[in-house]
Amino acid sequence: MKNLPTADRFSTKIIKDLKINRNRLIAIETSKEPFTHLIDPLLARDRQLSAMLVDCLIHELDLKKNEVKE
Repeated sequence: MKNLPTADRFSTKIIKDLKINRNRLIAIETSKEPFTHLIDPLLARDRQLSAMLVDCLIHELDLKKNEVKE
């Protein structure tokens, strides 16, 4: 995994999705109508993508879960 170009790594794709999701969250939170029914699904997706990113980076860097500090 370490030999892949940065643009081809799965973690890079997750980071891009996470950035898009967080930009949407910021747009809703700063709008005049920041309703929870709009924010809650984006927060759930944010948590999901964040967990996926951690798992992906652990795999890409050949770490073990017990080596990673919380």
